[in-house]
Amino acid sequence: MLEFKCPHCQKDYSVKEDQAGKMFECAACGNIFHTPSPQACPECQQLLEPGVVVCIKCGFNLQTKQKMETVIHIDDPTPIWLKFLRFMYDLMPGLFRPLIIFSFLACIALAIFLMFMGLMVISMGVFLSGIFICAGALMVYAQGVAFLLAGEFQILKSALVDFTERQTWVFVLLVFGPCGLLLSAMFIIGKHINKL
Repeated sequence: MLEFKCPHCQKDYSVKEDQAGKMFECAACGNIFHTPSPQACPECQQLLEPGVVVCIKCGFNLQTKQKMETVIHIDDPTPIWLKFLRFMYDLMPGLFRPLIIFSFLACIALAIFLMFMGLMVISMGVFLSGIFICAGALMVYAQGVAFLLAGEFQILKSALVDFTERQTWVFVLLVFGPCGLLLSAMFIIGKHINKL
């Protein structure tokens, strides 16, 4: 409803919005005048409801003559656990495929066996062969991590090409992080053994 007063006798009237801007005759004094037309925003020309102070479209305040910043807040009803699962699926789709998980565990078991064999060969004094066996263990472990990150059976080279930037960083962290921890542990243990 559009509310206004007669400009002559100040009698209150209210008419439907489709009557805005049309001729109107006051029932009390007989004065003929135009009903108020809908107000438009001076900034974006959006038609405004009567009594509106701020334009919803552009945020222009009609009283202060300043444009306000409009912020639309959309409440996301998605639970946190579902967001986490989506994030993990985007990062490591192999975590959600049982055959890939089994392959990853098999790669870990083989890598542990090769690492043990490599360290045994190194302890016997054959350093170069032991280092090559340990490097093979690292490659097998890296292949298992690639299975998890790619979500399918791909050789390491193809998987590295298909990784996103985030997956590449996770690959580097998962492959070389444990290697760094293992080397640090070996260094600390070696230091203590030498003191004995």
